[in-house]
Amino acid sequence: MAKLTEQDFKKELSSGDLKNLYLIYGEEKYLVKKYTEQLYTKAAGKEPSDFDFVKLGSSSPIEDIISASEQLPVFSGYKCVVVTDYNAESLNDSDIKLIEKFFSDISPSTVLIFTMPTKELGDSKKTADKKSGKFKKFVSLTEKYGNVLELQKRGDIALEKQLVSWAEKGGCRLDRINASKIIASCGTDMTLLRNETDKLIAYADGGEIDEKMIKMLVVKNTEVRIFALSECISKGDYNGAYKQLFILFEQNEKPEVILSVLSSVYIDMYRMRVASESGKTISDVSSDFKYGKREFILKNAQNNSRRYSTKTLRRFLDIILDTDMKIKSTPSDNRILIETLISRLLIAVMEGEN
Repeated sequence: MAKLTEQDFKKELSSGDLKNLYLIYGEEKYLVKKYTEQLYTKAAGKEPSDFDFVKLGSSSPIEDIISASEQLPVFSGYKCVVVTDYNAESLNDSDIKLIEKFFSDISPSTVLIFTMPTKELGDSKKTADKKSGKFKKFVSLTEKYGNVLELQKRGDIALEKQLVSWAEKGGCRLDRINASKIIASCGTDMTLLRNETDKLIAYADGGEIDEKMIKMLVVKNTEVRIFALSECISKGDYNGAYKQLFILFEQNEKPEVILSVLSSVYIDMYRMRVASESGKTISDVSSDFKYGKREFILKNAQNNSRRYSTKTLRRFLDIILDTDMKIKSTPSDNRILIETLISRLLIAVMEGEN
């Protein structure tokens, strides 16, 4: 069959010419959920009968999926089966053979949908950049006999347009400049952006969503706050750094997550410093380390790296590595370890060759 674009998928839904097998997955979980719902609604109706609509979970045996898919529809044109967060990592060779045989001869009255609204892979310990052979095989088989829709994170321009569109549909006005400010505060997760935009629409009550509302109502996400924390550290701002840190603690953010995001800030800076010294460009680094649409991070990292010597950047990484090892290997209070990390980084800034 095919690997679909969003436009292809929308045309297929509009035409009503549904295929019998789909896989919907990718980084942008908001769109995965949205398009999965649109697809099964098209296949089974807005209020589907239990006879014609079946939902199965991640650990469902392939035999159960086949059994549900082979039943004939009763009240609608299709028997719709939705399998959520299917654990393709658990498949053995015989399962793969059984799946291929089933996919090759799936009932024309069935619409079988594999959807990944929370997981990228069946094994949550893996990442999107490290898809296993089993998952790749599963995707390949689905694409061979059905349609695959992979939904990547949208870029800032597309997100700005989306926020403006949401505001218009909600009876409010939002310009692209203020849409970009919402994204700057919330990040690029569309679920969070939708929630925050809905909140602003309700507050604006048919009026214009302006900068004052955004500053007052929009909640900054963890990544944005940690970037703000790194900015305070770079300026030697002790009060600002600990204010941001304690806000993160009040939001019950795990020390491990704070360390992970904070370390990525300094790793990005070090990569750009070394790249610059080696005559490499931002595009080279983006390609080598698979930044994709997050390449803009490297531009910021390149600018921030100019504040420090290479020696100081290495010292930052040594301090972060030491904290990471302590968190993973000692029974210490991780919150205290993060507080100590911030103080060590601040001292390194003051002592470093900036």
